[in-house]
Amino acid sequence: MNHKPTTLDAALPALNDCWNKIGVTGDASCPELRQHVHCRNCPTYAAAAIILLDRDLPSAYLAEWGLHYARKKQDGESETESAVIFRIGVEWMALATSIIQEVAGIKAIHTLPGFRSHTLLGLTPINGELIVCVSLAQVLGLEESHVSSAQKKEKLISQRFLITEREGWRVTFPVDEVHGVHRYTVHQQQPVPATVAHSTGTYTKSVLPWQDKSVALLDDGLLFHALNRSLS
Repeated sequence: MNHKPTTLDAALPALNDCWNKIGVTGDASCPELRQHVHCRNCPTYAAAAIILLDRDLPSAYLAEWGLHYARKKQDGESETESAVIFRIGVEWMALATSIIQEVAGIKAIHTLPGFRSHTLLGLTPINGELIVCVSLAQVLGLEESHVSSAQKKEKLISQRFLITEREGWRVTFPVDEVHGVHRYTVHQQQPVPATVAHSTGTYTKSVLPWQDKSVALLDDGLLFHALNRSLS
């Protein structure tokens, strides 16, 4: 969708709006997304925000956008949402970008002596803080596939930790690969097939078509409820 110039654009200083070109609202090709997940977490985006907030608003700005939001939405228009796509084993899944705080590289997992749980892996240090680390594969009932030594080495290289937070509770879990942010519309969501194997279907609220794959969009509310119950 092309950006329509407004009276505000004419008064703005020249900016490198990379988020509209290679960021989450562009083609998502920016290499920094692998670390920051979303443009709003990037220092470049923050620096541009400071520049924008320091300038004066044009007198016609409020009137112009008042008319914009007052107009009736045309047929075929739809708000987009975003999710972070990742892989565990051979399964591709996604979680809402709003609960993803960070994507981190390989981290040590410190086990808790005397605590028996297939779900809890231990504690992982993230930015100086110990965060609960869980096995999402265990919660979803995913079986670990048999891989060769070379495949195991490749898996370690691509493995990442997703740090999530929902309602004040932070938890991290290892995944085999992170693709990044994917934007979609409500109309692109597909119902969960009745033939979905294992318990992944229980926590999947819809299926997203992506490249030549079907991605399970997980219900983070149900997922965090299950994690809380399994660790209590």
